[in-house]
Amino acid sequence: VIDVYGTIRVVEYEKEFRDSLFQVTHEIKNPIAVCKGYLDMINLDDVKTSQKYVSIIKGEINRTLVIMDDFLDYTKIKVEKNIMDINFLLEDTINSLSSLFKSHNVLTKFDIKDDEIYINGDYNRLKQVLINVIKNAIESKQKDKKLKLSIITKEENGNFKISIKDNGIGMNMDELNNLGKAFYTTKNKGTGLGVLLSKEIIELHDGSIIYTSAKGEGTTVDIIL
Repeated sequence: VIDVYGTIRVVEYEKEFRDSLFQVTHEIKNPIAVCKGYLDMINLDDVKTSQKYVSIIKGEINRTLVIMDDFLDYTKIKVEKNIMDINFLLEDTINSLSSLFKSHNVLTKFDIKDDEIYINGDYNRLKQVLINVIKNAIESKQKDKKLKLSIITKEENGNFKISIKDNGIGMNMDELNNLGKAFYTTKNKGTGLGVLLSKEIIELHDGSIIYTSAKGEGTTVDIIL
């Protein structure tokens, strides 16, 4: 018996992987080319200019390392599920990011139930998703506008829903439609792989992650488990 659908899924996965590999190669090639260009221009007799070039080269190397780390995370997705308290995870994540909230002067609102809610999940991977979503929210802050961030949880229809809402720069319909594609990002120094990784992790928990946004009005991310 030939599993046609299984074969199609394998082919589609291999195509996606090849496309992603092509994209990561392209993304890495650009900063390396910049480094080479500045290295060729360095004149050891002109220390001041050379120091400026070295600073640019360091920045491009760091950007390359970020791309490689994000890509490695994406290609090595693995979840190890155990019985865990999802509300405890949320409290732990919020405590871990408390200094970040303070340093960015974020006005926070948390409506998280005290009840113990147990699910079968990968604690560390889910924490990774929450941190990624919350950090993206913080980085979406509009100039001259205080960032407001709320995290609200509720149970509905046998599911557990986490809503993370911000009043940041938001996204238009085109940006929303492209969200989750490898190397598509609205951030100056992003790779887009964080959103892709988060989506994969939630789907491996048989859940879904939904983005709702409007330009200039902010974004809401609903994680449903």
